[in-house]
Amino acid sequence: MTRCLKLFACLTTTLCAGAALAQTGDEPETTSSPVAYVYVSRPTHIDAFAASTTGKLTAVPGSPISGSVSSMSVNGEFLFGAGDNGKDIYSFSIGSNGALKQVSETNAQKYNPLGCGSIGPVQIDDTGTTLYNQVTADCEDSAFIQAFKIEDKGELQFLGNATGGIPSDIATLYPLIFLGTNKYAYQTGCADDDGLLDTVNEVYKRESNGMLTIGDFDNVSPKTKNPDDLYCPWGFATDPTDHLAYAFQDFSSYSGEFVGPIVLGTYTADSHGILTTKSAYENMPATDLASISAISISPSGKLLAVGGPGFQVFHFNGSSPITHYTGQLQAGYGFQQFGWDGDNHLYALGGGKLFVYTVTPTSIKEASGSPYSIPEASSVIVRSLK
Repeated sequence: MTRCLKLFACLTTTLCAGAALAQTGDEPETTSSPVAYVYVSRPTHIDAFAASTTGKLTAVPGSPISGSVSSMSVNGEFLFGAGDNGKDIYSFSIGSNGALKQVSETNAQKYNPLGCGSIGPVQIDDTGTTLYNQVTADCEDSAFIQAFKIEDKGELQFLGNATGGIPSDIATLYPLIFLGTNKYAYQTGCADDDGLLDTVNEVYKRESNGMLTIGDFDNVSPKTKNPDDLYCPWGFATDPTDHLAYAFQDFSSYSGEFVGPIVLGTYTADSHGILTTKSAYENMPATDLASISAISISPSGKLLAVGGPGFQVFHFNGSSPITHYTGQLQAGYGFQQFGWDGDNHLYALGGGKLFVYTVTPTSIKEASGSPYSIPEASSVIVRSLK
């Protein structure tokens, strides 16, 4: 049986948007300092916006900037994008006003020992010193992670490849994501074993030089109502400390199909990166969404956004069960990626629109000017200034 590896860019990559910013004209522009810079990629360039305290977006000087990237990641000084050419990673400096300037490009395929496959998504660790690039080698039914040191001027210095942790028969693979402590990173997915699915989790330890090494992992999974079933992950996210949120759906051993709603569980990582969970079918809240293509936890660690056909926000409670907050919002749009800033703004990309909401644990309100029309965008990333 031929198996193929499919990359699902939840959290970190997705499809959508970017052209002209909608002008509302019903509210004067704020002159206060921005709380974040928001970057949206599209086929030929990157749009850059400054976000005000109200969540209103304004184009920064020089926007848009030429560049074809499919996924992005930022630290305090630079934005990095995986090129649509499947080969190069582009480095852009971020000016004091949020403007972008390309400063370097790195041929990531030069360091690919398999000589085939695509690059991205890219992810910077929480120290902002190391960039990680996922290589999906369809020709070999495998994937691995490249590590690059970020130099002072934005150039990338290759450190090495983390290989051997991802099985070649995995059917769905979600991008690398770092634990809030920055000591461990995870990937998850479902492996297809001759028509039978099995949950796959991988943990990587981040060494002091930025390299990733394969860690030990006890593949625990929430208890299903039918003991012979399993929960297959649709995506996952991490909070600022040591917790992860997973979106699951029950895969029936009897019918060989997914059954029931998509539910949300939570894990806690110990000092060795080992995950434990109190989640089970009895205490995991169901979503109102038919599928999940984006999942993200707020910087406060108190809110969880999940997106697919529409999106929902839940209360995230660390190791305790996730609880309901909103119903399905913007049901007419397919959401593929989220971003947050440190001023309670949620940026939701989907259906050719960028929606901006002000969200706290007690209130949620769409910002003035939202949504912004940005057709053909591929990803959104937020550089928070708070």
